[in-house]
Amino acid sequence: MSEIIPAILPHSTEELKKELSRIPEEVPLVHIDVVDENIFFDPAEDFEVHLMIPDPDNSVDKWVKAGAKRLIVHKLTDKIKALRPKVKIGLAVELDQPLEEIFPLVHEADYVHLMSIEEIGAQGHAFEPKIFDKIKQLNDKFPELVISVDGGVNLENADDLLAMGVDRLVVGSAIFNAKDPLEAYINFLKVLN
Repeated sequence: MSEIIPAILPHSTEELKKELSRIPEEVPLVHIDVVDENIFFDPAEDFEVHLMIPDPDNSVDKWVKAGAKRLIVHKLTDKIKALRPKVKIGLAVELDQPLEEIFPLVHEADYVHLMSIEEIGAQGHAFEPKIFDKIKQLNDKFPELVISVDGGVNLENADDLLAMGVDRLVVGSAIFNAKDPLEAYINFLKVLN
């Protein structure tokens, strides 16, 4: 079943708290991008966390203890692999990273998280259509693999991504820069039907 997951990218703990307060209560799961290992808050919401920090091993325990449902990392360390019974692990792949690099690692993660923008760690960047080739390549090699796409996702490209077999759409600015974030979220849900 496909999912729309609203994403927030806080630059401080205060901003994380503020952004979480903007999440409509109808949202079952929120995506938290972490760009600084000092950012932390124990959310009441169900959440997944994308650790875009140099050494995620330093932060994983506190996020798992706080109740993260999914943990997204760019490198599968022994410590992160050992957490897999407690939390779902997503292996993040940057746009220009060759997919062949992760082929031997796919079985050690629960899903692959494809970045569809050139520069990670910021919201509002343009969606890169070359992600479609990566999606096709992954689907051809691993037909049962769960694929998440993150970056520049909007109502104009959501249909095409879902049609290609993407399971999860992570959406930031297209929801939170809208005049009414709840209405924007509901419009994304309509794409799933």
